[in-house]
Amino acid sequence: MRALLSSLVDGVTQNLGRLGRDGVGLVSDHLELAALELREAKVLLAQAMVLASVGAALCVLALGLLFAAADLALPPEWRPLGLAAMGAASLLGGVVALFSLKRRLSKRPLVFSQTLAELEKDKACF
Repeated sequence: MRALLSSLVDGVTQNLGRLGRDGVGLVSDHLELAALELREAKVLLAQAMVLASVGAALCVLALGLLFAAADLALPPEWRPLGLAAMGAASLLGGVVALFSLKRRLSKRPLVFSQTLAELEKDKACF
């Protein structure tokens, strides 16, 4: 009887140990996936910020030169009205660009979407 009880306790202890190792392995896998997603998001954000900064600077420079050339092409009495029209067009273009950016960012999945999906699958299994 003692041997049976001892083997039962040993079996339960071994099963709990395996369950603990499996749980730690599962958590480790999820943390690695989250870290990978975070690195990918960081690289993408850095690239986007550099490209957006360079693009914006060049566009502002080109727009200023274009406005100056267009303003100089106008007769002197039309120049203030021409500058106002070009400023209004620039403002409208900027607002459209910002709304487009907001729409694109709101449609993007969350940064940790794959990690959250894996956690939901694990939750359903257990």
